[in-house]
Amino acid sequence: MRKVFWGLISVLVALSFLPVSSAEGEEGTMHEVTVIRNSFKLNPQDLTIKVGDTVKWTNTDERKHNLASIPGSGPGDELEIFSVMEPGAVYSHTFKVPGEYPYFCFIHNQMTGKITVEK
Repeated sequence: MRKVFWGLISVLVALSFLPVSSAEGEEGTMHEVTVIRNSFKLNPQDLTIKVGDTVKWTNTDERKHNLASIPGSGPGDELEIFSVMEPGAVYSHTFKVPGEYPYFCFIHNQMTGKITVEK
């Protein structure tokens, strides 16, 4: 029984020296944007990322928000609804094309943000 115990401890110690995978790498980096509670604001409001990176929005507000692109701005000319975000909801998007992606809350239009994607 002791040999099994010390064998398991040895394995755990050895595993603790293995590199921990990060959000960076071939798949890109994960960035976070928070819908701030009771403020009608995004944090950060503007974010610069690399092609292949992912942005994760989290709604920490008690209200529903509806993130949408700004028509005529950025790579696309049409309105695109990113996500209807109920309180506590999380939405992620991986950006594969460089450019500026301005967006706003379709319900609370004073809430604006911009994702700048670089090569």
